[in-house]
Amino acid sequence: MTEVDARRTSDGPDTNPPIEGRDPVPAAVDWLLGAVAAAVGFVLTAVGIGLYARVDRTLIAEVLTAENTEVNGLTTAEAITAGVPFVDWFSAGIAVTGLGLVAAAVRFVRARRRTRRRVASEGGSTATFWASAVYGAAVTALVSFVPGAGIVGGGLAAYIQETDSGARIGGVAGLVGWALTAPLLVFFAVGLLVGADAVGMLADGVVLVGIVVVGELVALAFNVGVGALGGYLVDRFV
Repeated sequence: MTEVDARRTSDGPDTNPPIEGRDPVPAAVDWLLGAVAAAVGFVLTAVGIGLYARVDRTLIAEVLTAENTEVNGLTTAEAITAGVPFVDWFSAGIAVTGLGLVAAAVRFVRARRRTRRRVASEGGSTATFWASAVYGAAVTALVSFVPGAGIVGGGLAAYIQETDSGARIGGVAGLVGWALTAPLLVFFAVGLLVGADAVGMLADGVVLVGIVVVGELVALAFNVGVGALGGYLVDRFV
């Protein structure tokens, strides 16, 4: 055997390489996260269905009349007329958001099981890009009462994932949490438009929806920005 052949033999891949996998987050966390998300989703679905079934024109009229509630620019009769379709659409949005959260939880747990089986047999890391972003989004939601919670979530996502740009994965972690509420925003906006149209104030409804959408986009930019900042800080100093 030549020297080159000997070198190739010694440097080549082992026919039975040891199976090694980087697993920074225990599998139990995946199940816990999926279970909590699914439970919240089921609660939202039940609330949405309950509102849709129980809140009708009579109940809205009773609430507005009993509490002497005033809606700027609308008479009581107009507020009742606008409130019926708005509540219907908003209730449907809550239910759809809940079902979406349940579906996302199931898909997350199934994807994590596939990833862990692959890593167990082939090696590599269970800390995939999207899983790390979901972990970061979950932590952001958990500590949302703390100012700048997105920095914590984005930083955690970057710390877990390690190999990608910290700012990038931190920003995506901020995006994930917002994306789950997008269906509710859509149904809320449609409800406003339909309710405004019911009382002949569609133009005012469009303006109001525009304000809401701009506010949500600002919130999205903020969430992505602070998440990216958290990821960058971890990249830079940890």
